[in-house]
Amino acid sequence: MTAGVRNTVIILGIAALAVVWQRAFSFAVAGISWIISILFVVAIAAAAVQYFRSKPLAWLVLRPWQRAVVIISGLAIAFLVIAGYPLLADRITPLGWIALIAAFVLLIWWVIRDSRRL
Repeated sequence: MTAGVRNTVIILGIAALAVVWQRAFSFAVAGISWIISILFVVAIAAAAVQYFRSKPLAWLVLRPWQRAVVIISGLAIAFLVIAGYPLLADRITPLGWIALIAAFVLLIWWVIRDSRRL
C-alpha cells in the first residue's frame, strides 16, 4: 500500500512540474514539457498494462461497458495531459484542468472497484 501511495505522489509531482513548466518558461522549456507530458502518458499506460498483465482476470471480470469506460477514460487522460490544457486554457483554469484529469482517474478507480464487488 505504501508503494502505491509513493508512486502516486511521484506521478502527481511529475504532472505538477509539467503544468508549472508549461506556463513559466520559454519555447525551449515548452518542448521539454511536451517530452515530459508524453513520458508521463507512457508511464500511465505502462502502469495500466503492467497491472492488467499481472492480474489478467481483473480485465476479464469487467463487463463490456466497464472496459469501454476504462479505455475511454484512459484516452481522455492521455489527451488532457498532452493537448488538453492548450485547447482548454481560455475556458478552464489550471486547477480545473487537474481536477478534470482527477475526475477521470476516479472514474477508472470506481469502475475497477465496482467490478470487484461481484
